[in-house]
Amino acid sequence: MEMNNRTKQAIKSIPGISSAAKILNRTLFHRLREAKSRPVQKKRNDELNGRIKTLAALKRKRIWYFGVPEHPNLGDQAQRVCIERWLNKSFPDYEIVPIPSAAFNGSPNRTCETIEECMDLDDFMVMQSGHTMDGLHPDEQAHRFVSLRFPENRIVFFPTSISFASARGKALDVDAINSHERTLFLARDGVSEEIAQEIYPNVAVRCLPDVVTMLIGEYDCGGSRDGVLLCTRNDGEKYYSYRDIDRLAHRLNCYFAKVDQSDTAIDPGMLDGTQSVIWDAIQRTVSGYSRYSVVVTDRYHGTIFARIAETPVVVLRTTDHKVVSGAEWFVGGGDEGILVADTLEQSVELARQLARQFPDGVAAPKIGDAAFASLRDEIMSV
Repeated sequence: MEMNNRTKQAIKSIPGISSAAKILNRTLFHRLREAKSRPVQKKRNDELNGRIKTLAALKRKRIWYFGVPEHPNLGDQAQRVCIERWLNKSFPDYEIVPIPSAAFNGSPNRTCETIEECMDLDDFMVMQSGHTMDGLHPDEQAHRFVSLRFPENRIVFFPTSISFASARGKALDVDAINSHERTLFLARDGVSEEIAQEIYPNVAVRCLPDVVTMLIGEYDCGGSRDGVLLCTRNDGEKYYSYRDIDRLAHRLNCYFAKVDQSDTAIDPGMLDGTQSVIWDAIQRTVSGYSRYSVVVTDRYHGTIFARIAETPVVVLRTTDHKVVSGAEWFVGGGDEGILVADTLEQSVELARQLARQFPDGVAAPKIGDAAFASLRDEIMSV
């Protein structure tokens, strides 16, 4: 009998097992799933190539956007709409061509050949933001194939976290990406920046915050606040077990009248490929977060959504560096509404401290506005 998702994730979240579970899931189990889904992958790849072929007759400059997310993680979906909004504003004379990894990976060589038929030297490639570089991520097929097949065109990695779980995958990434000198690699945190500078010495590396931070300051977040939202992961990057999180919720209940629990996911049935659906989900999420006194989270986008909602946030650690390192953007920018907890016990005290200090919430610095102001010029100079 197949284990339910909570049981599987509970096993994966046990300290010391997470990395091994991730490798097993994305190697052996991935190959088994891939073999089973091969007919579907072929059909999707056929559809993708057919769509690309229709572009050949239209002479336009294009941005080829690889790794477009199709899963229900709202953080990744928010990255997509923010990337596309920024690209449309910064490059209004370009057409954006979205390419999901599930379709591309059905036949990467074939798709690259199809793209070559309508590729122009002014075209450039964009890679999806997020934690897409661990040596095992499905987006890395595009990272490698595109870097090797299109040496004359610019490639831009939107802010990416690096934490390799596979030595072989890392070697493949290094060989391909480092060979492409017209690459601008945007690291999402200081740790990832140091790694990128070391392993990709032939490409331009710059550190920028997550693209979703560009939404800070865009929402009116007035109104009354009460209670705590505990937004925690449901994947193999959990540092604390489900039992630990349940105990944390119980402790918070001793001091706050209301403690709700959630994750940064939306109903998969809502995903219809349109930006309007995702914008609606973002707005509902921000509105919901703005009703709490404090958010406690181990999700990076839980942190970002909280600060968009002007809600103070306590950040919990995960199995890698990305959430805690990502919080440094806010701390370094002078944000008083964010604190990082070393332990779950400390997180309770920090939540109480923030609730007392900012009963009406507190605005976050607009770190995204300044960070992305010069990016267009940097892309064109690569």
